Amino acid sequence: MPETARQADEHQHASRRQVARDLVDLGTVLIRNGGDEVAVRLVDLSRKGFHARCASPQFARGDVVTVRLPLVGFIPGRVMWGLKGCFGCQFSVPLDERTYLRLLARIRAQTPPAPASPAG
Repeated sequence: MPETARQADEHQHASRRQVARDLVDLGTVLIRNGGDEVAVRLVDLSRKGFHARCASPQFARGDVVTVRLPLVGFIPGRVMWGLKGCFGCQFSVPLDERTYLRLLARIRAQTPPAPASPAG
């Protein structure tokens, strides 16, 4: 499949998510299958997975990864789609609701509020 068609297919897959995701802004570490650590920024999160951005290597569908999350530590998962600079991952085991809500509260407490826009 040509690269542009493959990218369109992966983007379409990402838009068919079965679980609503919460917007977050969390810098963390992800470990690739080979043991390489990669700095990533989570931009949305759900009990079942996340969407992240990264400056370095591209991730491909099927890549096995482990992500570090506050309160819960390292969580394994699998890349479901990847484009240059971003990818989506599904956790191997979904987080339970209580743990997820605590995690989300911790992430939001760590994230500084967005600057107020100047009055026009």
